[in-house]
Amino acid sequence: MTYDVIVIGGGASGLYLAAHLKTRNALIIEKKQRVGIKLLASGSGQCNLTHAGYMNHFYECYGDKRRYVKPALSAHSNNDVIRFFESNGVNCFTRDDGKVFPQSLKAMDVLNALLKACRHTQILTEKPVTAVAVEEGLYRVETAQESFRSKNLVIATGGKSYPTMGSEGDGYRLAEQLGFQVVSPKPGLTGVVTREKSLTALSGIALKGCVITHLRSGARFKAYNGDLLFTHFGLSGPVILNNSRWFERGDTLAISFVTVSEEVLEADFLALVASDGEKPLAFFLNRLVLPDALLSLVLSKASVAREVKLANITRAQRRGLMENLCRFPVEIENLIGYQQAMVTVGGVSLDEINLKTMESLKHEGLYFTGEVLDVDGDTGGYNLQWAFSSAWCAAEAINKKLEGVKT
Repeated sequence: MTYDVIVIGGGASGLYLAAHLKTRNALIIEKKQRVGIKLLASGSGQCNLTHAGYMNHFYECYGDKRRYVKPALSAHSNNDVIRFFESNGVNCFTRDDGKVFPQSLKAMDVLNALLKACRHTQILTEKPVTAVAVEEGLYRVETAQESFRSKNLVIATGGKSYPTMGSEGDGYRLAEQLGFQVVSPKPGLTGVVTREKSLTALSGIALKGCVITHLRSGARFKAYNGDLLFTHFGLSGPVILNNSRWFERGDTLAISFVTVSEEVLEADFLALVASDGEKPLAFFLNRLVLPDALLSLVLSKASVAREVKLANITRAQRRGLMENLCRFPVEIENLIGYQQAMVTVGGVSLDEINLKTMESLKHEGLYFTGEVLDVDGDTGGYNLQWAFSSAWCAAEAINKKLEGVKT
């Protein structure tokens, strides 16, 4: 049998695409025992569907891919995604932080809505795809047991994050079989393992609005601002997760634990020395409102005790204190691997894709959607939004093609 459409991958993007197809002659091929496994785990099982707000903000949440994601996100916005799920029985709400969830806080409700919407699409599970090829104007899709053919082929296999849920990089292999360039993948939205093992004593401490300067080979690379979390392995929290796409082994992160510049902090310190020099250093530290364990680490690095009188602190100790409060250096030993990374950085090169339709520029009728592409968003629903928007664009293009309308 020849299908109108075959979708490889039964995750969020593949299911959303199938839900918007007008043909009933479509097939989803999924390697795992069921579809939507990774979707069920998203948002800790609560499924952070998308993010609220204007699309102009969305474009800035995909690293350096702003101009690439804009066509799809403009064509199918966060409001369109919310409308789709609500029309399929999933009421949604927006949290104070802008994240959008199903009212039930159950990812299963989201999956069930998708399955209901694509009920006319045939779904085969436990069928890992071994090869794809173009043959006499059709796409041939091979599994270990059988072969399928289709006029249109969609590769929606995801990346390499959470491999136990099916994302093992299969789409990259299939893309390369068809002659596509794949930007080397690496873990994204992930914490970092640090060489500074003393940080483990701070595990569980969270700080608001930290400024982190990213250094590479001693030179300033970028600066980031956001909430920071100390963990048993090093650093996490939004400021780390959202910018981990830029991090490499050996880079240094210089962390500011205060909200003022180093110059202002030192000026405040010297003013206090002049007015209250007989008071202990603790008098100055208490004004910073920082966790005691963090202050203990900073003091240890600066080789100074809380009990020392402000007037007796040496210039070297003062400089060490300022540096460790405003530029605490942390070297990256490694990124947490794919087992915990929320998304994959890298993937099928966007230069080989029509980003209005997600169709390949090499082969007519071949589409890529979702995480298999070289797109990764910040935490907060941006990656599912990309999965949905890119899938919708591909579905629209396929529908028009099947209806005989040139896209």
